[in-house]
Amino acid sequence: PEEGTEAGLAQEHTSAPEVTAEGLCLPTAAGTQRVKTLLPPSELGIPRFAMGPGSFVDFQGTLHFAVNGEDGRRGLWRSTGTDAGTTEVRFFPPTEGAFTPLLSQLTATPARLFFVAPDAAHGSELWVSDGTTAGTRLVRDLTPGTEDSYLTHLAAAPGSTLVFFKETYDAATSSTRNELWRSDGTDAGTVRVRDFGTAVDVSYLDAKQGNALLFFVSERPGAISLWRTDGTSGGTVQLKRLDAGPDTYPNDVRTSGGLTLFKLDESTGLQELWKTDGTAGGTLRLASFGATRSMRVLGALGTYAYVTTTSFSTQYMVLYRVPLAGGTPEPVFTLPNDYASQGSAFPYIDAVSQAPGGRKLFFSVAIGSNGPAPRDTQLWVTNGTAGGTTLLRRPLSLSDEYSSPVYAAADNLVFFSAYETTAGIEPWVSNGSVAGTRRLKDIAGPAQGGSSYPREFFRQGSRVYFSAYDDTLNAQLWSSALSNTCAAPEEAL
Repeated sequence: PEEGTEAGLAQEHTSAPEVTAEGLCLPTAAGTQRVKTLLPPSELGIPRFAMGPGSFVDFQGTLHFAVNGEDGRRGLWRSTGTDAGTTEVRFFPPTEGAFTPLLSQLTATPARLFFVAPDAAHGSELWVSDGTTAGTRLVRDLTPGTEDSYLTHLAAAPGSTLVFFKETYDAATSSTRNELWRSDGTDAGTVRVRDFGTAVDVSYLDAKQGNALLFFVSERPGAISLWRTDGTSGGTVQLKRLDAGPDTYPNDVRTSGGLTLFKLDESTGLQELWKTDGTAGGTLRLASFGATRSMRVLGALGTYAYVTTTSFSTQYMVLYRVPLAGGTPEPVFTLPNDYASQGSAFPYIDAVSQAPGGRKLFFSVAIGSNGPAPRDTQLWVTNGTAGGTTLLRRPLSLSDEYSSPVYAAADNLVFFSAYETTAGIEPWVSNGSVAGTRRLKDIAGPAQGGSSYPREFFRQGSRVYFSAYDDTLNAQLWSSALSNTCAAPEEAL
């Protein structure tokens, strides 16, 4: 492959096609506003580390989210997109000691919103809410007393129940005990489903497929298996033993609709691409890639899975498609690498996003360097063809302490952040074309150090919410309005 970029760069602030394939207009600076000031000025004073609102979730048609302050104050909030409509559902004061655990892992079921939160009497435990202050309460003190429970893999299950893992350190064996639990939001209805014991590890990776949770269990020192649970004992089953060898780990778990793709990394360097539909018969290995290159999973489009491979020797990344019905991987497109001949310029996938039912994959690529920060960062889009694989914008972030989120809000509408010398790191949008890629708004401005460091884009109805560091000197709740009525293209923002 020849060096150099073969896709044009985004032209800043020029007139662009304003309508996406779904009829949505490109969001505007005027329609991008702070929703509400939630946090006081940061005492830390480092914008890229500001905590801000996060863990966004749609519960009964309304945005719910967590606010974690630097002083240990925590809160469950909800918002309709206006200042008056953004209210605190439940306040959690700081706990004693030097550290207060975060309010986090918001998980919505049709009737209940579950989350993990700390209080002084119980430590960090499972809570539930119906969206009101009076209806927000502790579910059960799973680790009695002030000691925290370590809860993971929260996922919705049938009947507005929750399934989750409780991990407990076992001092007698110097290992972790993994227990699968379910909860209907009551003390009595919060029960252990299965004790996996201390002889296995449960990977931090999982997949949500409908009302089921898929997770990986590895024996010590070998054999890794894919499991499925619906929160019942009878519905908790091993789907398939994936590999019997030691030191084999799952990576890149990506779900689209009823299909999940993932890869297995073996100690030999072999990398396997797998698919599963949540059944034993539908869990199949699609392809294997050797140890001379690094493979990463992007997702599925139509009848193909898409992956990238990067050669350790040439430092070039190639987009491949793999038939979901089985067959030989086929190269689609070789991404350029301006630094391939300079050494220490290995490209790697940083983030991937695909809108539900989307016909395109958006992904960011970073080019490594001798230091911790990348040489370059780029946003790409592909529809699975060479002609439809395009570089939309470079650079995104050149910091090793902040990387750009990539969020496909619709099939042809992606939110991300990008860097300019004049505006710093700010939110950007793209309709999947170079001409339709532009800065959304300069939120921070020079007075705040030039960067707002956007985080956690999330679509709720006709708005995309995110956190951004602004003139309040902290990260606050912002939103960008989506519309089918397009204004004239904006000039320099």
